[in-house]
Amino acid sequence: MHRSPLGNQVRLGVLLVLLLALALPLLPARAQVTTDGWSGTVEPCGNGFATQTFGPGPASPPHGTGSLQFSVAAVDDGKVWSQFVQRGVVETPLTAISELRYWTFVSRGAGHAPHLFLDVDLNGDGVADDRLIYQPELNGTVTPLTWQEWSAAGGRWWSQRGLGGLLQGAPGLLTSYALAFPNARLALPEGGQGGLGIGVGCLGSGWGGWQGAVDALVFRAGTLSFFWDFEATGVVTTRGGGVREGPTFRDLRPAPWSTVAPGPVTIAVTATTPSGLRSVRLSLDGRELPVTESGDRNTRTVSTQLTLQPGFFVVTAIATDELGRSFTAQWQFVVSPDPRDSWWFRADGTPRQQQITASLRALSEAFRWHFFGYSWDGAYHPEMPTHASVASTLRVVTRSPMHFGTLSPTEPIMISAAVVSSESPLASVELTLNGQPLDVEISRDDERRWLVYAIRTLSPGTYGVTATVRDTAGRRFTTVWGFVVSSDANENPWFYPDGRMKAEVVTRTLRTLVEGWRWHTRGQSWDGKPHPEFPTHSTGVSGAEPLPQWFDAQGRPNQQAISDTLRMLEQEFRWHFWGISWDGNRHPEIPTHAD
Repeated sequence: MHRSPLGNQVRLGVLLVLLLALALPLLPARAQVTTDGWSGTVEPCGNGFATQTFGPGPASPPHGTGSLQFSVAAVDDGKVWSQFVQRGVVETPLTAISELRYWTFVSRGAGHAPHLFLDVDLNGDGVADDRLIYQPELNGTVTPLTWQEWSAAGGRWWSQRGLGGLLQGAPGLLTSYALAFPNARLALPEGGQGGLGIGVGCLGSGWGGWQGAVDALVFRAGTLSFFWDFEATGVVTTRGGGVREGPTFRDLRPAPWSTVAPGPVTIAVTATTPSGLRSVRLSLDGRELPVTESGDRNTRTVSTQLTLQPGFFVVTAIATDELGRSFTAQWQFVVSPDPRDSWWFRADGTPRQQQITASLRALSEAFRWHFFGYSWDGAYHPEMPTHASVASTLRVVTRSPMHFGTLSPTEPIMISAAVVSSESPLASVELTLNGQPLDVEISRDDERRWLVYAIRTLSPGTYGVTATVRDTAGRRFTTVWGFVVSSDANENPWFYPDGRMKAEVVTRTLRTLVEGWRWHTRGQSWDGKPHPEFPTHSTGVSGAEPLPQWFDAQGRPNQQAISDTLRMLEQEFRWHFWGISWDGNRHPEIPTHAD
């Protein structure tokens, strides 16, 4: 934990001339407090004067016994913008912010409460271009001498530059701003003080003599989660999304991977935590459900009943405790009149081509990105962790043939990639087909936009294309895609046109996934040797375990073995990438990037 000498009373005496020259707070080192990345600063808007204090109270704070307290002097009608800023959230996409809430207390002065602000970069240069401001008084009534909680993520904001339709006189939602600027990310202003901030003063009149406090600030975006508790000793930070501690689940219904009859289906889960539950949410196939709640502060059951027709369904439960730690469970179930039907096989043992293809495709794509940084669609994927160094400034905007497409062998096939660099000029683009380099033509729109292509007549079979892009700065980006050449459009990489599984291809895919996964998460080597060319979280090497027998000697699928393998891979991939549990429990035996 970072510690810096910041006095219990951070004095922000501000004279306009001095601030124009330095814009720095005065930090008397009378005692040490923990700030954990937060710092006090000011921006001039007059000749006002303010202080920031970590202290006990006021009244009974929502968490702990203390708070961050602001006082604005009556000088110059309180014209000073006193700020407390946190730069640890920079680079967070604006669209990723799912929770931003805090508590305020007004001790003296009417109409105003401490506001939040987000500094955002709009053009990708890493420097903030705009500041978005959330004022409690524009989102409700500020009640003096009362602790009030404000849910800012879903509240109304305004843009300091008036962009995205968010005006101070007509504030709007962050989602509206994100539609206008979908690539907006939190960033630092040129002065280096900002990112996420708490402020008082400047916005409006009547700040002279104002006093108030802030406590229990929650920030959550994807797997990034912070709970900042302001105490008399400084900032107490709780990090992480609940992967190591916080809520857990039990009694998942319907049971994971189960099959239930069509009609009324109860969807429910029970969340527990010793830290107190703030919320428990349920969604089905990405749609949040209205639920009935029961229980107490530390144990809560949420449930709903829906009428469901036959199909495949995914439930997601998210529990957040009072420290801001969130934990997610996700599980699947099947609705069918035949209880022997399953996710990947029908009751008679016939493989479900669409379901198995979707699982093998998703697992293969995630595997390549995570291990090697190979994109499946030509785009950069910050939502998914990777062990490779991947250039976010390069992308393949279009490619052919279509990924997982099936083409006729009677026509010449164009293999192409349209490549764009957002920064340095392009240096080279290489195409390979099944590992063999292609002799390509290059059409250059300009130094940052190229179309690279080759035309070939191909015999029936399965093909893989790799496009490797480099720019003049040495950055590299790789995308991989596949297609099938067949006289029957119903054929795909893993299935014949009649719906039979390609035993040899499916076995090779599953073997690669299982052996790669065992090495990556457990250090189990398929040949007993170390493999430094593949990343691993293990510090040692162990021997291989036997692989399941996925097909018999006649090429008939082993339903149980294939289902068990796909289930294991999907469950462990989700945990490893995002800390999403398949059964409501934590799994410390499997490493996760969600820490």
